[in-house]
Amino acid sequence: MDVAEIQSRIEEYSLFISSTLRPQLEAAAKAREEVERDIKEYEVLQAKLANMTSTAKPTREKIISANTCSSDDDAGEGKKDQTETVVDLGHEVIYCKAVIDDPSKIYVHTGMGFHVEMTMDEAAAFIGKRIRLLRQSLELKTQKATTIAVHIEETILVLQQLGNEVSPSQE
Repeated sequence: MDVAEIQSRIEEYSLFISSTLRPQLEAAAKAREEVERDIKEYEVLQAKLANMTSTAKPTREKIISANTCSSDDDAGEGKKDQTETVVDLGHEVIYCKAVIDDPSKIYVHTGMGFHVEMTMDEAAAFIGKRIRLLRQSLELKTQKATTIAVHIEETILVLQQLGNEVSPSQE
């Protein structure tokens, strides 16, 4: 190979790294971060759900016993178990207190912009399955990012070898 052809190959590989591989790596890293964020959000929801179910059950028993004892008082008959919580209004920046009138059912984001009303048990089962699915997706996205990073390293090695061929021949 002559020097001009080697210089041409070096430019070609450099362009391939900058125009193809680096953007692919950035996109793969961004996709992986989005899945990690989704996993974190579902784990937070799972913890809140577990907290609500553990604290809500004794409260319901107290309300049921209070309602059965005061059968003459109709004011408490229509009242449901209320739960207070803190709601994220904007990307973990703004929070506000909220009162859930009936915590026996909640809305869960199932993906693609859909929210489904579920009981606590249904939500817990769904969240567990969703976290497992997201972890599998995270593993695939991590493998893809790793593969792209390896391609970049290999291409840089080829560039170094081509550069070494040019350097001795210029002397």
